[in-house]
Amino acid sequence: MEATDSSRAGALAPPELPQGVAERGFLGRLSNERIRELIQSAHSVSYPTGSIIETPAGAGLALIVSGALRYYLSAADGRQLTVGYLGRGRVVGTVQKESGTLVRLQAIAPTRMLHLHGEHVKTLMHSRPDLMRALLDEATYGLHHSFRVLAASAFMTVRARLARDIVERAALSGQLRPGLHLSVTHQSLADATGSVREVVARELRKLSREGVIDTSGGGITVRDPDALTRTAGFVT
Repeated sequence: MEATDSSRAGALAPPELPQGVAERGFLGRLSNERIRELIQSAHSVSYPTGSIIETPAGAGLALIVSGALRYYLSAADGRQLTVGYLGRGRVVGTVQKESGTLVRLQAIAPTRMLHLHGEHVKTLMHSRPDLMRALLDEATYGLHHSFRVLAASAFMTVRARLARDIVERAALSGQLRPGLHLSVTHQSLADATGSVREVVARELRKLSREGVIDTSGGGITVRDPDALTRTAGFVT
């Protein structure tokens, strides 16, 4: 849900944010004035690809300024299941002093985040109803998405889960379209879908033979977005 406040039209992004970020994700629900208040005194941290990001309980929120994260569940035997992907303008973390979480975060591209102090955010939430609503909307969206992913993991085939993961990765790069290339390995797709590399490789070969994707030259290139979306179980 993007912000509809007319004050956003033609307005410059807050100076701490690259142009275009303020209109995306969580930030897109807020006015530029509110964003400036929110990121006041925030500190910037950069994470290289592959970094596992720890967000201690009660440490506050962090806004993704560039790059992308995946959040996933990890089993004791090392298996993983990706719950979702987060790109520019999305928010991670918590202002609640709760115990540890089973969800982990990993940078899948060079990522920069603005870390906000929990007490500062809580103070703003008490006096800025629009910020509270935006945070509730973000939390609700994340919860619904998590339920859909876990349901897909329980009831969908590896082929469908694989297609779903490719579609969600593609969404980080913009519109799903023919020719869109994703630099992704079989192992990372296996980790994302709770499968193993051999099974993923077999399903990718099938999708390639059917003309849905192309795996030649490394990574994955989308050839038929509609077929890929149908395979993933999304309505086209």
